[in-house]
Amino acid sequence: MVYAVLGDSSQGGMAVTKRPKTRRSRRVREMLAENPGLMFGHVLAQEDVENECHSLGHVWRERIFTPLVTLWTFLWQVLSVDGSCRNAVAKVLSFLAATKGLTASHDASSYCTARKRLPRGLLPSLTTLVSDRLAAKVKPEQLWHGRRVTLVDGSSVQMPDTKKLQDLYPQPSAQKPGCGFPVARLVGLFDLVTGAIRTLAMDALSVAETTLFRRLWHTLVPGEVLVGDGLYSGYADIALLREQGLDVLFGLHVRRKASFREGQRLGHDDRLQTWHKEVRPKWMSREAFAALPATQRIRLVRFRCCVPGWRPDVIVVVTTLLDPKTFPTQAIADLYLRRWEVETDLAHLKTTLGMEMLRTRSPEMVEREVWAHLLAYNLVRTVMWDAAERRHLAPLSLSFTGAFQEMLSLWPFSATAARKRDLAQFYEALLHAVGYHKVPYRPYRTEPRLRKRRPKNYSLLGAPRRECRRQS
Repeated sequence: MVYAVLGDSSQGGMAVTKRPKTRRSRRVREMLAENPGLMFGHVLAQEDVENECHSLGHVWRERIFTPLVTLWTFLWQVLSVDGSCRNAVAKVLSFLAATKGLTASHDASSYCTARKRLPRGLLPSLTTLVSDRLAAKVKPEQLWHGRRVTLVDGSSVQMPDTKKLQDLYPQPSAQKPGCGFPVARLVGLFDLVTGAIRTLAMDALSVAETTLFRRLWHTLVPGEVLVGDGLYSGYADIALLREQGLDVLFGLHVRRKASFREGQRLGHDDRLQTWHKEVRPKWMSREAFAALPATQRIRLVRFRCCVPGWRPDVIVVVTTLLDPKTFPTQAIADLYLRRWEVETDLAHLKTTLGMEMLRTRSPEMVEREVWAHLLAYNLVRTVMWDAAERRHLAPLSLSFTGAFQEMLSLWPFSATAARKRDLAQFYEALLHAVGYHKVPYRPYRTEPRLRKRRPKNYSLLGAPRRECRRQS
């Protein structure tokens, strides 16, 4: 192993400081020096990272920032409140000092270069790997009517105002040049039971959510139930998803009128209707549209969401779950109301983990930074699942914020572990702490979207910053 060490410019050489190590702790300490995430090795092992790098044709030299060390440093960076490269490098060097007794340069340029060298497909594949391993832990009784449910929703993120990012992710057209930030649209698939994100599509804000959603269809598995809002309930989308063996539960699109006087009556506010193919959507070719079925059977369910102190909200959903005995109206309504959990998942990504405003300044690194957030998010979800199993709780009843705070607090101390048994004790202590942070049951909780703290009284930037400098 070759380490970049402190240079002495006056002597023209390199200085290395090494502490003595006991023979008993040498093996595990060497492992920790190469893998700062060894405490989470059962979630994401060194072999997983290296095998994926090899499959992508990535070759690297054995230095401090190997792909494995770079990956865990990246995850630490996106989990940290500071989020700077300097802070991330300082954490890695603290591992190096604690495990190898070495000191090295605190210049963050080596780490930044190592991040750029990570293969483009590494972080997406590892994110899916962690999500699949977490889904494998779900017991049959935890599924919805024996079916896996996937939630879909879209959001957006901002990034630094650079020319390359503006070219690829232009700011909203209503903003003046130089006064806004590049914005990317995201659409993700989340597992209802585990809360983990399965995959994500990303493009410019001008690309529609439904277009990004269709890019993710190849990751869906026949037999799943897909839940989303009314934006995804087009005739062609439902028909194509049914051809893949999927069932859907979407809100009714605002442009389609619901009539509960037509079709076969299945129950109160529950109708089985026939939809007819009408106008070809712009995104679909004539040949593909002609191959769609001329009609399809659709079930419409109407229910009321009653929140104390609010007027009842009438919701109409469309679904391909046609059997009213297997899937009663109340079960359909309860499942659709759980769609709101995807909003909470996105809030954890953007607010709790700080993904709302990205820090990197190139298109390639923006993509890597987004996927690093997703992988870190799935790592937290895995820890929450293990903690919930220890305490026999529902995984989503635990606090996501509390879980990642406990991870950040305990993770650095795992470097002092001298044996694998000590690492296991660290992880068990982490699970015990995470299981303590439970979220109270608050059905139909509503909060006004208002802030009490007043912002500072600064004028908004009405021209590019360089022009404002000339005028001042």
